Amino acid sequence: MPRPARTPALIASFLAGALVATTTTVIAVTDDDQHRPTTTWLTVKVADAMGTRDTITWIPSASFASSAEVRVPRYPMTAIQGKDTKTLALDAVRGEQVSAQIAIASGHSLDDVHAKVGDLTGPGGAQLDGDSTQVRFVKYVPVQRSKSEVDWSATIDQVSSAQEVSGDRNPDVVGDPLEERDSLDVPAYAAQPLWFTFHIPKSARPGTYRGTVRIDVGDDTQATYPLTIDVGDPTVPAPAAYKFFLDVWAQPETIAQANKVNLWSKEHWKLISAYDQDLASRGQKVINTTIVDNPWHHQWSLGTRQSQTATPYSSMVGWTWNGSRFAFDFARWDKYVETAREAGLGPDIGAFSMLAFQDQEHLTYTDTRTGKTVHENVDLGGDRWRRAWGAYLPAFEAHLKKKGWLENTWLSFDERPISTMTIVKDFVHEVAPVFDDRISVAGSITTEGVASNLSVDWGGIDAMTKEKAAERRAAGRTTTFYVYGEPAHPNTLSYSPAVESRMLPWISAQRDLDGFLRWSYNSWTSDPFKQPVHIFTQGDEYLVYPGKNGPMSSIRWEQLKEGIEDYELITELRTKDGGDSAALTEALTRATRNVDGRTKDVTDIEAARAVVVKGLTS
Repeated sequence: MPRPARTPALIASFLAGALVATTTTVIAVTDDDQHRPTTTWLTVKVADAMGTRDTITWIPSASFASSAEVRVPRYPMTAIQGKDTKTLALDAVRGEQVSAQIAIASGHSLDDVHAKVGDLTGPGGAQLDGDSTQVRFVKYVPVQRSKSEVDWSATIDQVSSAQEVSGDRNPDVVGDPLEERDSLDVPAYAAQPLWFTFHIPKSARPGTYRGTVRIDVGDDTQATYPLTIDVGDPTVPAPAAYKFFLDVWAQPETIAQANKVNLWSKEHWKLISAYDQDLASRGQKVINTTIVDNPWHHQWSLGTRQSQTATPYSSMVGWTWNGSRFAFDFARWDKYVETAREAGLGPDIGAFSMLAFQDQEHLTYTDTRTGKTVHENVDLGGDRWRRAWGAYLPAFEAHLKKKGWLENTWLSFDERPISTMTIVKDFVHEVAPVFDDRISVAGSITTEGVASNLSVDWGGIDAMTKEKAAERRAAGRTTTFYVYGEPAHPNTLSYSPAVESRMLPWISAQRDLDGFLRWSYNSWTSDPFKQPVHIFTQGDEYLVYPGKNGPMSSIRWEQLKEGIEDYELITELRTKDGGDSAALTEALTRATRNVDGRTKDVTDIEAARAVVVKGLTS
């Protein structure tokens, strides 16, 4: 993704993880990662927002159906809405998940907060198993503020509001990870949302189901809510059959680091599979791989060079040079692809990358004469570059043919200008023309003629007209869009309004695009729960968090999943109607009419979705 040059001092401030507090008064401490207010003014503000010092529960947004589309501030500063909501209602279809929240707070600490979803009974005595509902706890992480925020990237003040970020700036916090645990202790004067994800079986009988949701504190019941779920007749397909083209870039190195296991060890491969399964559950279409060492090495200003991720990517392909020829070992690359495919990823395979990301072109290989690793700078299109890639591409082609993967493998590039891409395109045609129509680019629309798979940046999305996207689709080409540290809205940053992640697939549908790309799924710092920022805007570098035996999900990741499910229903309706009806056009407009989640009516998407479901049912 685009990373314009900046000064070494600015980079140093990011790398140091500098935090800025705009007040010198220390008014908060942390205990077991739960940020606990300890002085008067903050507790008074929260008590005022609660309207009491007793224990309360409430429904964020005041509607259970749209409650997952907002973030609950750890320290509410305005009157809490949703305390008077006494019944819970959701609309769902078969084969999908539906998320919602209930929050709790008190003027005293609460021990052993937990929830119980009872079985729901529907038509003819049919049941939805209450125990199949996931109940997770929103975890709060510090908001890291740098001394200077980069001029190309959205600042925290542009992205968030008091609805997302709260506290005393020592530090502020935001709720994003979704922690899987049986119960949680909640500090006094701190809000704690419980996140419910209901899984509707494909075999569910359409109709209205009734049950209860109970919030308990220790052995006492704090609140009991009647719950109805209206299950419609349409069915969301299994993720492997999604039409939505999701492409997020996973990094295996950080999985090993976060779990303190050796890179490429047996334990590491088991964890990689768990993350692959999570990606597959979202319908991820691409197995992204590295064919060179550190493809996202970055040439910063004044000669500073380093990876744009806290932990550099390593090559899955072994390169060697014996003084006269290059040779390649694909064993690790093969295992990575095979592991991903076994987990349900693919069928596409992305190979990063023949071009360095905003850096001098370079080669990394082992010199077999000395056993040493060599890092060699080369000129794009120069003799040495041509020799290396002239050896690699035919060897890669032959290997892919042997594995039966050639037709699914893409040469992938990240934000390289058309002048550079033209050199590569011509060279590929010269030495391995089988890849002519298998070039994938995330970047400028100016590369549209080169890329059979193009993800256009937000700045160029308007130039990708519906007509152009349709022409590309008719020609068998894929067209998606992406966001990164910008725009401020819509985005999937740690403190982006939650509804924006849900809205992104709707934007793709409204613009008649095929899907969405995000450059980083899990490029964490050494501890994203305590030091959430490496260089870029918080959350730009990851969508999930490291869990014990696999990923810990986030509000953003769940909302994106549910937006993808909406996209699938929209696609089914378009097929049924042979295009966009007036009602669907209006629904798409309503869902995407305000991309700034801070001021968006979060009921827009639920209302638009109801139109889609009605269209599929009638």
